[in-house]
Amino acid sequence: MKQSLTAIERAFSAPAPPPLTMFPKIREQLKDAPAFLRDSKAAFNFRSYYRDEVTNAPTGAAWKEAWAAGGSFAFETGRLFDLISGGLVLYTSFPVYAPLDHDGSGLLAPGQQQYGVLGQLYGKVHITDDHEIIAGRYLYDTPFIGPQDNRMSPKTFYGYVLRGTFGNPDTGPSFRYGGGYIAAMKDRNATDFVSMSRSAGADEDRGTGVFGGLFSWGPLRIGGIEYYTQDTINIIYGEGKYGVNLGTDFNAILALQFADQHSTGANLLNGGHPFGTNQFGSQLQLGYQSAILTAAYTVVNPGFNMQTPWSANPFYTDAQIQAFNRAGENAVMVGLSSSLKPIGLPGLAASVFYFNGWTSAAAAGGPLTEYEWDFNLEWRPEWKPLPGLWFRARYGFSATDQNGIHTTVDEVRLILNYTVKLY
Repeated sequence: MKQSLTAIERAFSAPAPPPLTMFPKIREQLKDAPAFLRDSKAAFNFRSYYRDEVTNAPTGAAWKEAWAAGGSFAFETGRLFDLISGGLVLYTSFPVYAPLDHDGSGLLAPGQQQYGVLGQLYGKVHITDDHEIIAGRYLYDTPFIGPQDNRMSPKTFYGYVLRGTFGNPDTGPSFRYGGGYIAAMKDRNATDFVSMSRSAGADEDRGTGVFGGLFSWGPLRIGGIEYYTQDTINIIYGEGKYGVNLGTDFNAILALQFADQHSTGANLLNGGHPFGTNQFGSQLQLGYQSAILTAAYTVVNPGFNMQTPWSANPFYTDAQIQAFNRAGENAVMVGLSSSLKPIGLPGLAASVFYFNGWTSAAAAGGPLTEYEWDFNLEWRPEWKPLPGLWFRARYGFSATDQNGIHTTVDEVRLILNYTVKLY
């Protein structure tokens, strides 16, 4: 189940134009071929990414910087015997500007080196049009197993999953479900798959069982999902949201989320000691025409920090730099975003978010206060020569005070994505 979209994403909630097709005649030439070839798809995604992060603390400064270029090539077949299909995605990243003494940006392999990896290689069994089995290397998008696609390539996973839908999601009611076993994960700038337990910090290999569902009916969404890793960790996540139309050009969405985490079996994490924690969050979004005001609050159990080993932090107060999920941490967020089309700038959107967090829990290392400002500017051209082009500029500043130590982080991200279909 996906979390509520951030405000900057909601500013572009309308369907994006299809990417440019380089060889449209191939589709016509394949019209009489078997479905395995006729319905196949191939596409390139070009990505250019510059990231500059400077951390200042009394003990000194740390500087991570790189400019990388690369992207992905994806191919998917049509169905064979109307039952089986498959696909692959190759990811790669090359240094354009990568000083060796500024390593650690996550855009390249360690040592500012290039990398290439077959991140997805999967097969699908189509039980019906609404139910399928997926096996192999694949990309999943759930709260605690997800792509975290904010570098050059996403996290992908190795395992097998059964998923499907009952009912019509457009008219409702409907129920979407998914469940299976995920054995290993490839990190964003890695070339090897590592077991789910080792990715979480354990020193033995265990996989993760997953099962969840999402019920939807009109503006209502209620869902839950569980992740169980033997001897390592169990995570249960639930979320509900409801939207209302408040009149001409006005709307609102209220969302609530909760996650519970605890160690399992031999307690391979936390030095062999059992642990347990949880986090609650709420979010309210008020929309007027193309502008959205967002406010959120989250709180973490004081006994232990929340763990996010396989995805980005799914909570509403997750920021560009800080996660605001330390033990006992209370966090608030307020943000404003808007499309700039009403002022004559079609394809442009901007947002600003402010976060503030505080905790006095001993498990967080002592009393702490922190805040962060995030600024975003996005451009997706609306004219025909450039469908599939997306440019994003982000700046974040955070400051943390704990045990008499003041630490600041400045981060700039400049990202260009361009997707082109081959046919």
